[in-house]
Amino acid sequence: MKSDEKKTVKKQKEEIIMALPGFINQLLLLMNSGTAVKDAFCRIAGSYTVLPEARKNSFTEAVCSIYDNSCKTGENVIAGFYCYSRLSGVKELTRVANILMENRDKGTDLWEKLAEQSDALWAERKRLALEKIRLAESKMSFPLGILLIALIIITAAPAMLQI
Repeated sequence: MKSDEKKTVKKQKEEIIMALPGFINQLLLLMNSGTAVKDAFCRIAGSYTVLPEARKNSFTEAVCSIYDNSCKTGENVIAGFYCYSRLSGVKELTRVANILMENRDKGTDLWEKLAEQSDALWAERKRLALEKIRLAESKMSFPLGILLIALIIITAAPAMLQI
C-alpha cells in the first residue's frame, strides 16, 4: 500500500476505536430502557444522521449506511454491522459484532458481555489518548529547544558585545 492509503486506513481504525465505546454505551442505555437491540441500533443510526459534519467520522457514516442499506434491502442491521466489522479489520469492532451476532443467533446474555467490552474499549481509548499526548510532547520538544537557544543568545549577546 502507498503511504497515503496506510495513513487513511490507520486514521479510520483510530476513528472506529475512538467512536466504538460511545456507540456501545448508547446501545446499552437503550437496551437497559427496554428497547430491542435492532431498534436501539436504528435509533443510534438515526441520531448519527443528524450529527453536524464536524462530529461525523468514518464509523458514524458506516453505521448510517448500514441502517440505510437495511431499510432499502430488508437485511438485518446486525448482519450488516457484522459484515462491516469483517471488512474494517478492527479486532475490537469484530468482537462487538460477534457478540451481537451471537445474541441474534443464540440469545446469549448480551448486556453483560457488551458492558465488559465497553470497559475494555474505554481503557483502550484512554491508552490511545495518552499515546497521542506523549507523541505531541515529543514533537514540541524541538521547537521549545530552539526557543531556549534563542533566549540564551538574546540574553548573552549584550554581554558578549561589551567584550
